[in-house]
Amino acid sequence: MKFDFILLDLDGTLTNPVEGITKSINYSLEKMGKPLVPDSLIPKFIGPPLRTGYMQNLGFTEEEAEHALEFYRERYMPVGLYENELIEGARELLERLSAAGKIIAMATSKPEKMAVTLMEHFGLLKYFDFISAASMEAGGRHEKDEIIQHALEKLCIDTPEKLAQTVMVGDRFYDIVGAKNTKVASIAVLSGFGSREEFEKYEADYIAVNLFDACEIILQATT
Repeated sequence: MKFDFILLDLDGTLTNPVEGITKSINYSLEKMGKPLVPDSLIPKFIGPPLRTGYMQNLGFTEEEAEHALEFYRERYMPVGLYENELIEGARELLERLSAAGKIIAMATSKPEKMAVTLMEHFGLLKYFDFISAASMEAGGRHEKDEIIQHALEKLCIDTPEKLAQTVMVGDRFYDIVGAKNTKVASIAVLSGFGSREEFEKYEADYIAVNLFDACEIILQATT
């Protein structure tokens, strides 16, 4: 199947945010008088909403997680967001997909302001037709399928034919599950924070070694 609509995750897929996320999580924990997070747990925070990360990985209550998020953003917005680097092949992926006439959207669990600011920082915002991000409002978008669905609606991908021409590229099982729940294909990349075992368990449609490989999968797909 030819893929004309490309949805891209951000953290772990296009960028490596480990330094900024780690330091900002530890900043929030220090503010709350909690022990610092072990390095072994950090990858589990990358992918899902941070609220979920605090609750699942550190046993926080919902109220504690909200307080932690407030402290996290104190450091992350002005400093941690920029403690980041592009994953190899990210710029080339966007350049080649754009040159091929693909419609490109982001589907990220980051809030929109952070996602847009980061793409502006790297000079990549021009490649995106739409940014679908998490909502910080109560009752807003938090789960990956909600974020993907928002992108589909905004891009008018609303027929079985268009859905079949859509693919989600991500580095964690949340991306794969979100794609399945919204009836689009998925490409899992091993250059992020997920494993081949994880992707096989959740039945990703394709597993790419890196973003160069993911790009070839997309461009070589035919009707």
